[in-house]
Amino acid sequence: MKKTRISLLFFLLASVNTAFPQTEDITKQFNDEYRAYQSLNQEGKLEESLEFAKKALDLAQSLFDENSETTAALSYNYALNLMDVGQQKESAREFSKTVKIYTQVFGRDSESLSSVYFDEGRANARINRRKSERSFERGINIIGDIYGTSSLNFADINVQAGIILSEESNLAIAERFFEKSLNIYENEFGRDHLYTALVNFHLGKYHFMNANVSKSKNFLSNAIVGLESLESKDDVDQALLAAARGLFGQLNEVRAVRDEYLREVFRNQQEVARRNRAIRSQSSPAQPSSVQPSSVQPPQ
Repeated sequence: MKKTRISLLFFLLASVNTAFPQTEDITKQFNDEYRAYQSLNQEGKLEESLEFAKKALDLAQSLFDENSETTAALSYNYALNLMDVGQQKESAREFSKTVKIYTQVFGRDSESLSSVYFDEGRANARINRRKSERSFERGINIIGDIYGTSSLNFADINVQAGIILSEESNLAIAERFFEKSLNIYENEFGRDHLYTALVNFHLGKYHFMNANVSKSKNFLSNAIVGLESLESKDDVDQALLAAARGLFGQLNEVRAVRDEYLREVFRNQQEVARRNRAIRSQSSPAQPSSVQPSSVQPPQ
């Protein structure tokens, strides 16, 4: 779900009562601040544009109703701007305000609100995992209600959420979003398609990180086969294929590390059980040991 930054250039003299000089002054100041913000933002001077985005928002709240479309758009701009310059906590706080405004202006089931929830999830991905997951789910649920939970729109927004969470090492949460999209892509495009391969790769990576070798092998194999069938020369596609092959090639090493870990756990549990039996036999030799055999078995 691509979303371009909301860009509004307001000429307010026609909509504001110009009979009041003070209102005219505020209107002019607002237009000047917004034009400065827009110009700097388009030039990529994000840090410099932040000050003007905040001033434009504050002035708009003096000129318009707090729950107007104009205030909503400017609040969204400001929250995005904060996130762009790495001020995640401030951005997350502003998005909380933006959600409330969008809910009042556009309604709880609007696609516009879904976009705000999605970006609120982005803002919280690094600082508040639970809040991030909740925001993503709210945005995704709106898309599911609008387009259906078997639609490509629904699959796409789940994948985007999964990728963002993966980049912030929230892999367990990301897995659920990827899983929602996989069947949709397979049904729509088949296994030999870039989108399907991308999801298979991310699921394979998740299970790789959790040392689940059999599941990782299955997903990575599907990703590799799908990407190879494309015969794409695109640099991004080639990089994804190389990454999938790289992880697949390390699966035996992962298996060996996992097996050694399980053997060590088994040995430790056996030693603890032996010591417990020795202690019990010294204190009450007539009583049989109540220690149960370990549930962990050493790998074969």
